[in-house]
Amino acid sequence: MEGPIRKTKKDECQNPPFPSAPVNEQGFTYIELVLSFFVLVLLLPALFFAVHTLEKELKKMMGQERLQMEYLAFHAWVQDELRQGSRFRLQGGAMLFDLPTGETVRYEVKKRQVIRSVKAKGETTFKGMTIILRHVYFIAFVPGKKEVVIDVGLQNWHASLDFSVTVAERTEVDDGAR
Repeated sequence: MEGPIRKTKKDECQNPPFPSAPVNEQGFTYIELVLSFFVLVLLLPALFFAVHTLEKELKKMMGQERLQMEYLAFHAWVQDELRQGSRFRLQGGAMLFDLPTGETVRYEVKKRQVIRSVKAKGETTFKGMTIILRHVYFIAFVPGKKEVVIDVGLQNWHASLDFSVTVAERTEVDDGAR
């Protein structure tokens, strides 16, 4: 008699289908599922908060760096040009001054930018337009007898920077006085 081999309960207990898993366990219990879900619910907001804080600080730092680079470029440009200038004056919120070449330079603010334009000797209108500073929310030109002070406030989405540039006016020495 050669029929199919039948297994008895004794054989099943000695040879379980998966040797590493207990025979009577079917999966997770409800308590294990609730605990896993509870830990997940607690950790996700903490993770999002940490990532949000890190991103916010990085954006603030990058915004501050951009404003400082704007300041450094503006300071170098303005310092060199103002030292050459004479007859500093204000006209309608813009600062005008004359260069030794006879040109008149105007610094004015338009759309949160400081714009430089030049009027050649004998011309009646200013020509050209160079943006020398961006992200300006405040600027005050204060020309004095011996110095020029420019108070500036810069602001972008993530940072702000306030500074003041003071440049002593160039003094001309008469060759006969030496």
